[in-house]
Amino acid sequence: MRTLYILITCLFIKGSFLMAQDKELRTIVLDPELQTVQLYPYNQSQNYSTLSPAVFTLGSTSSGVLEFDDLLASNRQFHVKIVHCNVDWTPSVLRELEYLNEYNDFIINNYEVSQGTKIQYFHYGFRLPEIKMSGNYVLQLYENSLSDAMLAQIRFKVLDPQVAVMATVQRPQDPGVWRTHQQVNFEINYGNYQIRDPRTEFIIQIRQNFRDETTKTGFTASSLNAARQTLSYKFFNNENLFPAGNEFRYVDIRSTYTSGNNIEETLQGYEDRVLLKIQQSRANRTYLDAADLNGRFIVETLEDQHPSISGDYIHLDVGFSSLILAPNQSLCILGGFNQFNCQNSAKMKFSNEFGGYTTELLLKQGIYDFQFAVMEPGKPLDFSFFEGNFTDTGNSYEIMVYHKPPAARSERLVGYALIEDSRRSNN
Repeated sequence: MRTLYILITCLFIKGSFLMAQDKELRTIVLDPELQTVQLYPYNQSQNYSTLSPAVFTLGSTSSGVLEFDDLLASNRQFHVKIVHCNVDWTPSVLRELEYLNEYNDFIINNYEVSQGTKIQYFHYGFRLPEIKMSGNYVLQLYENSLSDAMLAQIRFKVLDPQVAVMATVQRPQDPGVWRTHQQVNFEINYGNYQIRDPRTEFIIQIRQNFRDETTKTGFTASSLNAARQTLSYKFFNNENLFPAGNEFRYVDIRSTYTSGNNIEETLQGYEDRVLLKIQQSRANRTYLDAADLNGRFIVETLEDQHPSISGDYIHLDVGFSSLILAPNQSLCILGGFNQFNCQNSAKMKFSNEFGGYTTELLLKQGIYDFQFAVMEPGKPLDFSFFEGNFTDTGNSYEIMVYHKPPAARSERLVGYALIEDSRRSNN
């Protein structure tokens, strides 16, 4: 039955993915046996490199690293393909040798077997090949060969830092959204970068909390200072406003011997189970300042120094107290751990016995951010329904600057800025 369920799930997700594939290539994990998928720039001197967004700098000493677990716990041969994309994430017309030095079929040979865990898995690691050109890319993962069905697809960016970006986050000037939104102000210093019309040729994107669905674009510079070689972006129609949301909820499952924060009970057994404290709507509550990971997660254990292979997988029971939603609405629990995709266990089911929505997540030991969103066909995910919007929320913002040089066939990423916490962006 488990094999049949996996097959049906994969076929359903694959079908949905293929329907959207002609539009843009999205981050998605299609194989339910692949868990804890992370793509990040590894820096030996940095704590928790996995929290860094998948933005890699040309010529940098930091290696791009892909890590994931295979719960089949068998030696599968995985293949990686790198696809260059336009600024809108559609595949570009570039030939592979224009952005790679090698044949575009990379075999993952590096894996370790889990140690002392109740749920067995193989942990795989892969270093990205050298990439010669900046811009948007996706990493595609296959089994056996590139002609087989794709198992996962992950977006990443390569930066060639040619222009400087200065950005701050503040309360909106519009009094109507003063308590619920945040305003991102920015300026670009293009220095000696060769560009004919800086005011119109740069393509600007702003993304909140590393979620592609929040990306805003179409910004036009309000003024140009040729002497200082700067562009100012001041807006009067709220183009640079973002719903502020709320601090992420989180759960600490670094140990199965002691209960971490937000845990009601820990049940040890053949496979360990953790009961999350019952969750409720925060939309109408007072804002509470709290530290979070802005939707991301950390793999970590309290008992071992090698969580990549010693961290166990734990069944997390989630309950959300709520009246039943409309028939066309679904309640989802979302975070970086499931790529903010409302599929499989992320979509919760209503239980009359419980008096709300329930689901079961399978998570590797660590600390996980999450929020609840309402999904409705044809509409963006609605996080404000149960989480609310508070302008004091500490959010992350990325500002990306793209440019398509003359005679180039695709856009280059020439500027990037990261505001890790909007509460401290003006300090």
